[in-house]
Amino acid sequence: MKQILIALFITFSFIACQKDEAPIPKGNDNLEGTWINPQYTDTLLTYTRAASLVENEVGYTFKEGNTLICRQNSGWCGTPPIVTADYDGTWSWSDSIVTVKTAYWGGTMEFTWKIISLDQQKLVVTVLKYSN
Repeated sequence: MKQILIALFITFSFIACQKDEAPIPKGNDNLEGTWINPQYTDTLLTYTRAASLVENEVGYTFKEGNTLICRQNSGWCGTPPIVTADYDGTWSWSDSIVTVKTAYWGGTMEFTWKIISLDQQKLVVTVLKYSN
């Protein structure tokens, strides 16, 4: 009897400690909108939803029809004060993977994000690939 209780305790301990992953929406409609204020934590990037892009701050506006506006540095220099420009691009979403292709001051770039969590206020991603 004692062995059964120990086995049950160990089983329930593992079940209780399992981390539930946040569900990732399957459609594009929750990603559409403007995301600003990237915050870096280890390998994660967290963006905040906004009504519009902020002047001279990095951000993305994901539009219907899989087009986007990428606001980023307008030149190679990253020393403040930063001046930004808007660049047109495209995006696609499959499961939790978002691929972005956009222009930038030096040509074109492509990057891939894995969405970790997404709700009406926050977008948390990790960068899987980046190339220019």
